[in-house]
Amino acid sequence: MVKLEHVNKYFNKRKKNEIHVIHDTSLEMASSGLVALLGPSGCGKTTLLNAIGGLDKVNSGQIFVNGQRITKRRSGKIDQIRNLNVGYIFQNYNLVDNMTVFDNVALALKMVGVKDKKEIRDKVHYVLEKVGMYRYRNRYADMLSGGERQRVGIARAIVKDPAIVIADEPTGNLDSKNTLEVMNIIRSISQNKLVILVTHEEKLADFYASRIIRIKDGKVVSDEENDHAAHLDYRLESKIYLKDIKDHKRLKTDLYNIDFYNDSSAPIGLDIVVRNGNIYIQAKGETDRMELVGEDSSIELVDDHYRKMTKEESLENSFDRKKLKARGHRRYTSILNPFAMVKRGFKTVFNYPILKKILLIGFLISAMFITYAVSNIFGVLDITDDEFVTADKSYLTIVSKHSDVKDYLKYEKSGNFQYIMPGDAKIMLAMPYKDYYQLQGQSAALGGCLSDYEKLKTSDLKYGRLPENPQEIVIDAMILKSAIKESGTKMAGFGTQKSFLNQAVSVPNMPDMKIVGITDLQSPCIYGDQSIFINLLANATGDSEGVSEDRETEGETTLLDYHLKEKDVTLKSGAWPKKPYEVVVNESHKEEMPLGKEIAEKVNGHKLKVTGYYTDKDNSDFLLVSNETIKYNLIKTRSDITACPVDKEAAISQLQNAKVNVKDIYAESKEAYEKEIFQSMRSALIMAGVVLAVSFIEIFLIIRASFLSRVKEVGVYRAIGVKKGDIYKMFLGEILAITTMASVPGYLFMAYIMNKLSGYDIFSNMFLVNLPVMVLCAALLYGFNLVFGLLPVFRTMRKRPAAILSRTDIN
Repeated sequence: MVKLEHVNKYFNKRKKNEIHVIHDTSLEMASSGLVALLGPSGCGKTTLLNAIGGLDKVNSGQIFVNGQRITKRRSGKIDQIRNLNVGYIFQNYNLVDNMTVFDNVALALKMVGVKDKKEIRDKVHYVLEKVGMYRYRNRYADMLSGGERQRVGIARAIVKDPAIVIADEPTGNLDSKNTLEVMNIIRSISQNKLVILVTHEEKLADFYASRIIRIKDGKVVSDEENDHAAHLDYRLESKIYLKDIKDHKRLKTDLYNIDFYNDSSAPIGLDIVVRNGNIYIQAKGETDRMELVGEDSSIELVDDHYRKMTKEESLENSFDRKKLKARGHRRYTSILNPFAMVKRGFKTVFNYPILKKILLIGFLISAMFITYAVSNIFGVLDITDDEFVTADKSYLTIVSKHSDVKDYLKYEKSGNFQYIMPGDAKIMLAMPYKDYYQLQGQSAALGGCLSDYEKLKTSDLKYGRLPENPQEIVIDAMILKSAIKESGTKMAGFGTQKSFLNQAVSVPNMPDMKIVGITDLQSPCIYGDQSIFINLLANATGDSEGVSEDRETEGETTLLDYHLKEKDVTLKSGAWPKKPYEVVVNESHKEEMPLGKEIAEKVNGHKLKVTGYYTDKDNSDFLLVSNETIKYNLIKTRSDITACPVDKEAAISQLQNAKVNVKDIYAESKEAYEKEIFQSMRSALIMAGVVLAVSFIEIFLIIRASFLSRVKEVGVYRAIGVKKGDIYKMFLGEILAITTMASVPGYLFMAYIMNKLSGYDIFSNMFLVNLPVMVLCAALLYGFNLVFGLLPVFRTMRKRPAAILSRTDIN
């Protein structure tokens, strides 16, 4: 039953070209019968039919289908009502072309929750037999003729046993033969269902309809019960009734039995030759056209008079409703699960035509650009410590061009620092290539920042162990990486970090030390015992030494901790220098440097006092002093003080409160580095952003272009009642398949290329290729493909089915 109450619909409402297409219409239709909506083209009959079927919305009024209101409700509820109660027969058939006849019809059952495969098969086969399409059940819809497609459309409409069938000019695109066959089927359906038919053919409506509603300019102008014409005078163009042709001549002999029929007054000239079982016919007239009539011909010769169709003949093809009756409760349901969604997506992509497959190259290229851009952005933004760190990350610099010993000792005793050192704490060690004759006299330079090994834990070690005595050190991998880059180092066999383990390093005037451990803390440190810090700073200066320009004397080059030479020299007289500013000199200076007297050499403004004399077989001429004197000399000759605080923040705060110029070495280095690379970073980010934007626009345009060819398919699915969610799933599966098959290879290829490039120093800071970045790239590819892919679907799905199918840009 269908009921309309004061329904109004406008096109272009409140505009100059406003059309009142349904004008205050109120109707009520019974539960069975064939109701024909009759009227000229453009009168509004199709719009009214679409409104009744839930395919279009109205501006005012109410429509009820089987007692359920379908106006002013959310689209999902309307879809549920119409799918469970209404079957659709369209003028343009609206079959899914890439599905078989069987699948097109079965789709209607799946939408109402029928899961049993046997039930689906039985019902589909039954309706296909009734409409004469069973033998074509496995043929794809796009291979059918117009009449065959319409029969499939009818089968799809009735297979779910709906209460109402709406048919929008179902014979509009058919020839006369198919028109009668389709109308006979529709009439048989109307015996126990309500069929609402739109047509403009008076004869068909008068013969088949039980009720005729005439419409003009959107208004119902008449509504009458139809007693039916007793006969239908509807001649078929495909049938020629021979007895109705008056001009009939016959040639009958022992050899010939030929009939001539001519329904025109024009003369006919023919030559007929029978030879070897073949019949050859030649028309003598230049304008005469010949057509052979046989089993495969569309023309049929009937040896009878034309007879009008009777009511009884139109009802010969009836349906058994029991075979279509629902088994159990039916509900509006989804036709796709996740597995089916993905499977369907891949199948659709595999079946793309060649041209569309070529377009997939665009996804591959876009994926490469996106991967490049994202990796480049993170590579530029990912500033790692090894790019700028030059000292222990925990160190502070107390800035002072002329350090004072008293201040130094005050800091040392304050308890705020674990230890402090004069200068920048940088040292340079040499690792001789002793095992290679060709490299004799050469060594690897290992420069770094001096730090206490007691700050290390065993877990900090990458290789080796912690030091056990002052002659053992640990070196960070950051220092070794720089050394390995030198060609001589690799030639000497030190091509890996681990190869440096247990190698001896030398410092002038000091015993050799041994590398026993390697860390990877991204801090260029050489970890040793605090007891040798002062001597290392004094002797292991190398090229990294930063010396104050105004050194007091050249004594720094000759001062040496006497403990370092105690075993190599002989004290001839006097005593070793135990106190600050005491010195033991070579016995050769005995005359000009008397015992107990001060000499010209100064440390911290104090002249050194001679306490003894030594002799040396190597004839060295060092001024041997105490370790404390060496420290004082470093304090006065080096710029700045390097401090290792107990609490960095507290130490900085305390020093700043005391008006001391203090710098956080790590923070200062990072800030300076960021300022240095900001311009290049900005350019790289802009470039990467442009590449990213272009790639996303390319993806959007490709997907949008692809979707435009699918709008009709979407309209068909919506018109026959497929859930919006299922249509989203269809395209979701397809986009997932496209991304996996086209985008992922480009993404993997570019990731491989960038991973290789990042291994070169020139590109190492340009790209970041790690698991989080690659996961982000994959997420962006899938995410943006899905967003851009579903965006045009979403915009289309907001429209009602009739609006989608009425678009002029679809095939």
